[in-house]
Amino acid sequence: MKKCIAAILALVLMLALAAPAFAVWGTMYVNVDKVKVYSEDNTDSKVIKKLKGGTAITVDALSPDGKWAQFMVEDTKHGGQMLGFVQVKHMSETMPKKYCKHKWGKWEVDKEATCEEKGHRSRTCKKCGKVEEENIKKLKHEFGKWKVTKEATCSKKGERTRTCKVCGYKETKEYLEDHTFGDWEVVRAATCAEAGQRVRACTVCGAEEKQAIEKLPHDYAWEIVEEATDHSAGTRRKTCRVCGHDGGEESFDPEGTLRRGDRSVEVYNLQQLLADQGYLNAGGADGVFGGGTEKALIHYQSDQGLNPDGIAWPQTRQRLSHEFGPWETVREMTRSTPGERVRVCTDCGYEQHETIESGTVFERGRRGEDIRALQQIVSQLGYDAGSYDGIYGQKLDVALAGFAADHGLMVEEGKIRPSDIDAMVNAWFDTAPEETWMGEGSAETPVNLALTVTPSDDSGDTDGVKTYHWSLTNLGGEKAMFNLLLLTFGDEPDFRKDNLVMVIDGFELKANAGNSISGSFSADSDWDDGNMNFAAMAVSEATGAKWLSNTVVFEDETAPAAKTVLPQVESFDINRLPDGTYAVSFDRGDVLRGASATYMNAVSIYTQDWYDIVDINQLAVGDTLVTGDRRYVVESLEWGDDGLIINGGLDEGGLVLGTPGDSNGFTVMDYDDLPTYTNHGATTLVVDPSVTYTDASDIDRDPVVADYDGMIDAMQAAQLDSFDAYNTTIRVEGGKVVEINRVYTP
Repeated sequence: MKKCIAAILALVLMLALAAPAFAVWGTMYVNVDKVKVYSEDNTDSKVIKKLKGGTAITVDALSPDGKWAQFMVEDTKHGGQMLGFVQVKHMSETMPKKYCKHKWGKWEVDKEATCEEKGHRSRTCKKCGKVEEENIKKLKHEFGKWKVTKEATCSKKGERTRTCKVCGYKETKEYLEDHTFGDWEVVRAATCAEAGQRVRACTVCGAEEKQAIEKLPHDYAWEIVEEATDHSAGTRRKTCRVCGHDGGEESFDPEGTLRRGDRSVEVYNLQQLLADQGYLNAGGADGVFGGGTEKALIHYQSDQGLNPDGIAWPQTRQRLSHEFGPWETVREMTRSTPGERVRVCTDCGYEQHETIESGTVFERGRRGEDIRALQQIVSQLGYDAGSYDGIYGQKLDVALAGFAADHGLMVEEGKIRPSDIDAMVNAWFDTAPEETWMGEGSAETPVNLALTVTPSDDSGDTDGVKTYHWSLTNLGGEKAMFNLLLLTFGDEPDFRKDNLVMVIDGFELKANAGNSISGSFSADSDWDDGNMNFAAMAVSEATGAKWLSNTVVFEDETAPAAKTVLPQVESFDINRLPDGTYAVSFDRGDVLRGASATYMNAVSIYTQDWYDIVDINQLAVGDTLVTGDRRYVVESLEWGDDGLIINGGLDEGGLVLGTPGDSNGFTVMDYDDLPTYTNHGATTLVVDPSVTYTDASDIDRDPVVADYDGMIDAMQAAQLDSFDAYNTTIRVEGGKVVEINRVYTP
């Protein structure tokens, strides 16, 4: 085959030399798992793309030695197209069966089934020519009527026979005539404590039939053990009035409570109230209390200081229906102490109080990357904070107390205030040599930080206190660790000297816009005179150099500002998957039984990019939406049956955001209303002996269900060999696979 391909390519080369440059000669297919595309026809040049097995390319020309195929590559980073070269030895004239997503033709029957013998049929893939065969089940016999060959009574068996009209097969069965019973007679009446019994006799042979009479239902009376409140369930006990049976205790909701699973007009009204306040998509009000409604309610309860249990108690419903007046500040916020504001319901006078945070306060016992970043900073300042374990414990407390004492700060055990963080970071800046401070990033720098900060348009913010939303993306080619979001005032900001630290964290920023991070904070714009200037700082993992982002300036906080909407970050270690359900793809040949366990090798893990419902509902023309490695500047918005259509939708080079299933968020939708997925890489997983494998991918057959012992054989016997993110999910618990499910997709 390889010699045949080489000969064909040589012939094409001769024709290409005689024809105009870049004359298209045909389509070729990648015949290995992965192949690199180079910028020149040699392996020392830059790799500009990687192709997967089965990918089709249109070859424009060949290199003089016939070893390299030239074709046009889509340049997704800079737009347009560029030339690419791939080695001919990794290409085939026809689609390799191993990688083909088969497009089957119709079944062709080459042997009809009869009631004596199985039939046979086959079908062929239109793309790669693979043939799939299967047997056709025998037909059922076409029996005639039963003929009695020996008469029966209700006590003596008889015999009857019937014959197949096609093949002559005879079937003989014994039979009895039915008893002729008289009326039932009750011999023991039933009560709620004991079952009864009744009897009847055959009038021909005297045979008796006995039958139990079910117990009567208990006649229960309820007794309240604990009264329900407007925000919690009560408890009641039931006791039978007849026999005294204890029916046990059960919880009961106060009148007007709504829960997941309820369907009613009341649920519809609840959804409308949540939509009015921006917690639920307005199109999601359908009167069915599902997971999306529950998540929206939890979000609302958290914001209101209520128990976030996702149950619409009377208290929650009453709070939702309040008609509040404007917010009024009752205590001003400072850099070290929070403020407070209140608003009053104009109908009932209920007061809602809210804290205006001055900044993040860390307390002993906190765990996270933000604490790890603090441990590193205070240790670099010469104070022993122990290991960088991300836990705020005794050692970090002692180190912070030492720093506070040396710098004239208040020593407050078990707590770190924003002003303490400011002082530490400023001292840390002073220790950074000038040559490692690289300044503001640009498109050519290894770390290129793109920052957006937008003030909230919440009309309730008054007295100069506003909420700001921020997001950060690394467009450079090196990974970096995000540390700080900085704020200064004035026309010429200097982030090395006069800064207020708003956020401190230790989140990894992947290269080439591989992920984004975001957050929010409250700020008093009257802290100082002049413009507010924001910048972010991150440290290169490769060199330790410190980089600043672009500077975001707010001269007039009331002016509308375009914003960037990022997907909610889902970050995890694919080699230590948290418990949950994941979309996956794998080759069934990579599911192997070892001496002590079964393994799934080279399993690719996928997730969907989800967007917060509030962000999408507030999306406007001029905003930027980031998905994967692409950024869409919004030029047009239109709500349709499929969701939010941006820039004309898929056919116009835009995109569609939809809410598949009972979800409380938006995701990017592909053709056929299928969501898009992000590949987090491949890993190896151990299959738990309790695993259940369910395959419902063939709509012409009943679902196949197999256990641990039969799973591999069931996979190998399946007609469809594609296990991909659109049809396959796994459930992981304790690091092991406990469920594998494959469904039909068009």
